[in-house]
Amino acid sequence: MRSVIVLGIGSDIGRELAVRFAADGWKVAGTYRGRAGLAGLPPEVRLVRCDLASAASVSAALRALRRGGAKWDLLVVAAGTEEPVGPFWACDPSAWEENIQVNALAPLRLLRGLYPARNAAGTPGVAFFSGAGTNSAAPAYSAYCASKIFLLKMCELLDAESSDTSFFIIGPGIVRTKIHEQTLRAGKRSGANYRKVFDFLGSEDSGTSHEDIYSCLQWCVGAGKAVIGGRNISLVHDVWRGGGAGLAGMLKGDPNLYKLRRFGNDMRVATRTNKRQPKGGRTRGGQ
Repeated sequence: MRSVIVLGIGSDIGRELAVRFAADGWKVAGTYRGRAGLAGLPPEVRLVRCDLASAASVSAALRALRRGGAKWDLLVVAAGTEEPVGPFWACDPSAWEENIQVNALAPLRLLRGLYPARNAAGTPGVAFFSGAGTNSAAPAYSAYCASKIFLLKMCELLDAESSDTSFFIIGPGIVRTKIHEQTLRAGKRSGANYRKVFDFLGSEDSGTSHEDIYSCLQWCVGAGKAVIGGRNISLVHDVWRGGGAGLAGMLKGDPNLYKLRRFGNDMRVATRTNKRQPKGGRTRGGQ
């Protein structure tokens, strides 16, 4: 039986992924901050409380997750926050730094402690989620965007340093989750994005489905390290559906594709690569 740990199992995405993993026969464990988001999880899912803003809570959760010595095949980081929302200059410095802690530093601390417990006999994988604003500026969301860029680069670095484990990051597009409540609470501080989020939540647009997120995640896991390692995959724009043979071949043939890169002014290279890649370009963000 394969085993998955979901950090942030109480988030909408984390919970829905956990439900699907359990239905497919995976052994599931996860961390949560509050119990409000746990409704609907199968009773066999192992739950560990963890407040990512608290170093003591992170350490306690790590000890609990390591207890029993079970090996994991996949670790999914689904925890995150957008707050504080507002111009960098107006954000409380402590709140801004806490965002980086919650979105990036604390999950990486948990990963560091759990890494020795991976199933090295198999093909272990670590999945992160990126978000809006990593391809272009997103005013009022500087902490959130910076934390996701941090994770984009860490995927590359960790994948390069880990011979038996693949690290990748998925940009899911816009998803109906409770994280949007943070934008609504911020009101005018969220700038132009307030109207975008308000209209989306009031529309019939369902956004990216949890089923699509699960399917894309499974594609990444199945693709293997040689294809997916260190990559930033756009669920919305990349052609992974239907087996994704073309995308897999393109990624395997170019170790720099869909990573945090900037290339020089050789227009022959730019023209050649633009002809054969999907919408989104070589320097990748979250969408």
